Amino acid sequence: MKELCFLLFLLSFTSQAAKTNSQHFFDDSLVIELSTEFKTLSESALNKRYGKQKIPPAFAFSNKDQSVSFTFTQYPTPADKKSMNKIHKSLSNMLRKSSDKARWKKDKVYSRLGTKVAVFEYEIKSIGKYQFNLTYALPVDGKLTFISFTTTDKKYKNKWLALARESMDSIKLTVK
Repeated sequence: MKELCFLLFLLSFTSQAAKTNSQHFFDDSLVIELSTEFKTLSESALNKRYGKQKIPPAFAFSNKDQSVSFTFTQYPTPADKKSMNKIHKSLSNMLRKSSDKARWKKDKVYSRLGTKVAVFEYEIKSIGKYQFNLTYALPVDGKLTFISFTTTDKKYKNKWLALARESMDSIKLTVK
């Protein structure tokens, strides 16, 4: 019986491991496990989708129909553990003003990964439009870094959100 339980655990672990890929960003300072359902956007697709932004993401991943995305953006804004409460307050005010009809789930600063991480989670619903956002703002190599998950797929929101939370929980930071 013990062998059977161990075998089931091992199979479960291997099947889970086969469904994610380790992704390394910002000179290996940030590592995250992303579902294999997310594919890296090419340089041209990244430019086409985010090129008009003042500071576009350095990296982006999307599902097959592009209704779900993960983006990784590093800003020149200095950030460290001590400044994250102030940064959170500014970002929270800005996000709430720009999305006044959003339903907020989280808007907090947590002590995680040996630093402080601001977490913004909100949903925007309107006629013909849906968007769910989960963003982590954290210092990586002394710079403000956003890891943003977005889905416009309301039908499968819970599936994607579960995958996003698993990825966010897998983040590892390396201090250089």
